Amino acid sequence: MSTTIERIDAREQLNGWLQGVTKMYLSDVQAIPEDKWAATFGGCTRPASVLTADAIGFLFWTAMAITEGGTPTIPDGAEKQLEEACATKEGAIAKMEKGSTMLSEALMGATEEHLMKTATTPWQMEAPLYSLAQMAVSHIWYHDGQLNYIQCLMGDADYHWSH
Repeated sequence: MSTTIERIDAREQLNGWLQGVTKMYLSDVQAIPEDKWAATFGGCTRPASVLTADAIGFLFWTAMAITEGGTPTIPDGAEKQLEEACATKEGAIAKMEKGSTMLSEALMGATEEHLMKTATTPWQMEAPLYSLAQMAVSHIWYHDGQLNYIQCLMGDADYHWSH
Protein backbone atom coordinates (compact mmCIF):
# COMPACT_ATOMS: atom_id res chain seq x y z
CA MET A 1 0.00 0.00 0.00
CA SER A 2 1.32 3.38 -0.97
CA THR A 3 0.65 6.60 0.85
CA THR A 4 1.02 9.89 -0.93
CA ILE A 5 1.78 12.88 1.22
CA GLU A 6 1.10 16.31 -0.14
CA ARG A 7 2.62 19.36 1.47
CA ILE A 8 0.28 22.01 2.67
CA ASP A 9 1.29 25.37 1.29
CA ALA A 10 0.81 27.56 4.36
CA ARG A 11 1.08 30.76 2.33
CA GLU A 12 -1.59 29.59 -0.11
CA GLN A 13 -3.87 28.54 2.74
CA LEU A 14 -3.45 31.85 4.56
CA ASN A 15 -3.95 33.78 1.34
CA GLY A 16 -7.19 31.89 0.72
CA TRP A 17 -8.39 32.75 4.22
CA LEU A 18 -7.42 36.40 3.64
CA GLN A 19 -9.57 36.45 0.51
CA GLY A 20 -12.44 34.78 2.37
CA VAL A 21 -12.50 37.09 5.38
CA THR A 22 -12.06 40.15 3.17
CA LYS A 23 -15.15 39.12 1.20
CA MET A 24 -17.12 38.50 4.41
CA TYR A 25 -16.05 41.82 5.88
CA LEU A 26 -16.99 43.78 2.78
CA SER A 27 -20.42 42.11 2.72
CA ASP A 28 -20.97 43.27 6.28
CA VAL A 29 -19.76 46.78 5.48
CA GLN A 30 -22.45 46.97 2.81
CA ALA A 31 -25.08 45.92 5.37
CA ILE A 32 -24.39 48.83 7.74
CA PRO A 33 -26.80 51.68 6.91
CA GLU A 34 -25.08 54.86 5.71
CA ASP A 35 -26.44 56.88 8.62
CA LYS A 36 -24.98 54.35 11.11
CA TRP A 37 -21.53 53.97 9.50
CA ALA A 38 -19.96 56.59 11.79
CA ALA A 39 -22.35 56.13 14.73
CA THR A 40 -21.38 54.99 18.21
CA PHE A 41 -23.58 52.80 20.36
CA GLY A 42 -23.97 53.15 24.09
CA GLY A 43 -21.78 56.22 24.02
CA CYS A 44 -18.52 54.30 24.01
CA THR A 45 -18.24 51.99 21.02
CA ARG A 46 -15.97 52.82 18.15
CA PRO A 47 -17.87 53.42 14.91
CA ALA A 48 -17.80 50.84 12.12
CA SER A 49 -15.72 53.31 10.09
CA VAL A 50 -12.99 53.40 12.76
CA LEU A 51 -13.07 49.62 13.31
CA THR A 52 -12.55 49.23 9.59
CA ALA A 53 -9.67 51.71 9.50
CA ASP A 54 -8.03 49.77 12.34
CA ALA A 55 -8.27 46.46 10.47
CA ILE A 56 -6.94 48.04 7.28
CA GLY A 57 -4.08 49.76 9.08
CA PHE A 58 -2.75 46.45 10.32
CA LEU A 59 -3.06 44.98 6.81
CA PHE A 60 -0.98 47.85 5.42
CA TRP A 61 1.59 47.61 8.21
CA THR A 62 1.97 43.84 7.84
CA ALA A 63 2.29 44.02 4.05
CA MET A 64 5.02 46.65 4.46
CA ALA A 65 6.78 44.57 7.12
CA ILE A 66 6.87 41.56 4.80
CA THR A 67 7.89 43.60 1.76
CA GLU A 68 10.58 45.54 3.63
CA GLY A 69 11.64 42.57 5.73
CA GLY A 70 11.61 44.49 8.96
CA THR A 71 9.68 46.81 11.19
CA PRO A 72 8.07 49.63 9.22
CA THR A 73 7.55 53.01 10.80
CA ILE A 74 4.04 54.41 10.74
CA PRO A 75 4.21 57.94 9.32
CA ASP A 76 2.82 60.73 11.49
CA GLY A 77 -0.85 61.27 10.74
CA ALA A 78 -1.28 57.96 8.87
CA GLU A 79 -3.94 56.65 11.25
CA LYS A 80 -5.95 59.86 10.98
CA GLN A 81 -5.67 59.81 7.18
CA LEU A 82 -6.89 56.23 7.09
CA GLU A 83 -9.84 57.04 9.36
CA GLU A 84 -10.71 59.95 7.06
CA ALA A 85 -10.51 57.68 4.01
CA CYS A 86 -12.85 55.23 5.77
CA ALA A 87 -15.38 57.94 6.66
CA THR A 88 -17.50 56.65 3.77
CA LYS A 89 -18.29 53.03 3.08
CA GLU A 90 -17.00 53.44 -0.48
CA GLY A 91 -13.67 54.74 0.82
CA ALA A 92 -13.46 51.94 3.37
CA ILE A 93 -14.18 49.29 0.74
CA ALA A 94 -11.49 50.69 -1.57
CA LYS A 95 -8.91 50.77 1.24
CA MET A 96 -9.84 47.26 2.46
CA GLU A 97 -9.47 45.89 -1.06
CA LYS A 98 -6.11 47.64 -1.42
CA GLY A 99 -4.84 46.41 1.96
CA SER A 100 -5.96 42.86 1.25
CA THR A 101 -4.26 42.93 -2.15
CA MET A 102 -1.06 44.37 -0.66
CA LEU A 103 -0.89 41.65 1.99
CA SER A 104 -1.74 38.93 -0.53
CA GLU A 105 1.02 40.04 -2.90
CA ALA A 106 3.57 40.41 -0.10
CA LEU A 107 2.70 37.01 1.39
CA MET A 108 2.71 35.13 -1.91
CA GLY A 109 5.91 36.83 -3.07
CA ALA A 110 7.89 35.98 0.05
CA THR A 111 9.94 32.86 0.62
CA GLU A 112 9.40 30.66 3.65
CA GLU A 113 12.80 31.74 4.94
CA HIS A 114 11.86 35.41 4.60
CA LEU A 115 8.55 34.87 6.44
CA MET A 116 10.49 33.53 9.44
CA LYS A 117 12.27 36.87 9.92
CA THR A 118 10.96 38.82 12.88
CA ALA A 119 9.46 42.26 13.16
CA THR A 120 8.23 44.28 16.11
CA THR A 121 4.63 45.48 16.05
CA PRO A 122 3.59 49.02 16.97
CA TRP A 123 2.56 47.60 20.38
CA GLN A 124 6.09 46.19 20.84
CA MET A 125 5.40 42.48 20.23
CA GLU A 126 8.14 40.68 18.33
CA ALA A 127 7.03 37.84 16.05
CA PRO A 128 7.89 36.15 12.77
CA LEU A 129 6.45 37.87 9.70
CA TYR A 130 4.29 34.82 8.93
CA SER A 131 2.75 34.98 12.42
CA LEU A 132 2.06 38.68 11.94
CA ALA A 133 0.34 37.89 8.63
CA GLN A 134 -1.85 35.36 10.45
CA MET A 135 -2.71 38.00 13.03
CA ALA A 136 -3.56 40.58 10.36
CA VAL A 137 -5.96 38.17 8.67
CA SER A 138 -7.53 37.17 11.99
CA HIS A 139 -7.79 40.85 12.87
CA ILE A 140 -10.17 41.35 9.93
CA TRP A 141 -12.35 38.53 11.24
CA TYR A 142 -12.26 39.99 14.75
CA HIS A 143 -13.53 43.35 13.50
CA ASP A 144 -16.11 41.59 11.31
CA GLY A 145 -17.56 40.14 14.50
CA GLN A 146 -17.88 43.69 15.79
CA LEU A 147 -19.70 44.72 12.60
CA ASN A 148 -22.05 41.77 13.08
CA TYR A 149 -22.75 42.91 16.64
CA ILE A 150 -23.46 46.46 15.44
CA GLN A 151 -25.91 45.00 12.92
CA CYS A 152 -27.63 43.06 15.71
CA LEU A 153 -27.92 46.20 17.84
CA MET A 154 -29.85 47.71 14.93
CA GLY A 155 -32.17 44.67 14.69
CA ASP A 156 -30.41 43.03 11.72
CA ALA A 157 -29.71 39.38 12.57
CA ASP A 158 -28.82 38.30 9.00
CA TYR A 159 -25.44 36.77 8.19
CA HIS A 160 -24.74 38.96 5.17
CA TRP A 161 -21.42 37.31 4.42
CA SER A 162 -23.07 33.92 3.96
CA HIS A 163 -24.79 34.77 0.68
